[in-house]
Amino acid sequence: MSDFSNHWRAQLSTKPTIMYGCSVPNQATSTAPALGSADFLIARLHRTVRDHVEGPLAEAGFSLKAHWVLTCLLGEEPQSQQQVCNALAIDRSDMVRLVDELEERGLLTRTRDKKDRRKHTLALTKAGRAAQKLCDAAVNNALDSALQPLSRDERTTFHHLAGKALGLGERTPRKGKK
Repeated sequence: MSDFSNHWRAQLSTKPTIMYGCSVPNQATSTAPALGSADFLIARLHRTVRDHVEGPLAEAGFSLKAHWVLTCLLGEEPQSQQQVCNALAIDRSDMVRLVDELEERGLLTRTRDKKDRRKHTLALTKAGRAAQKLCDAAVNNALDSALQPLSRDERTTFHHLAGKALGLGERTPRKGKK
């Protein structure tokens, strides 16, 4: 068994999970067979990361999806609402509500596309860029905490492999975080 598996087996058996502000005891003895299952470990890591990230974002006044939208719009060129929706795999109606909220807060602009009036283009405002930086700092600090057992090189490798598994290949940007 790898050091990674041993580490997480120990983590799961000794540390309670904090979920939505409540401590949930781990039951590693009953889940021991699941620890060898990649889907279980991925789901558990997903929950751990969300538990670490959602709190600080909420304290800053943002949701995880709002952070994703702000980050998606960081480029110089405005993007269509549909492009962002597709890139982030967000339901259309959820996306409309999210864009409505971000627009009301003055964090992005939504304008009709000049070439195709059916489309809306989205662009960050100056306040939106500042909000994205605030969210990014909160997320990076939370990820540092959630992924603390991994070295800097392991985190870089993990990021690369996650992108590769999602079919992003070499397009996965590397931020150089710990």
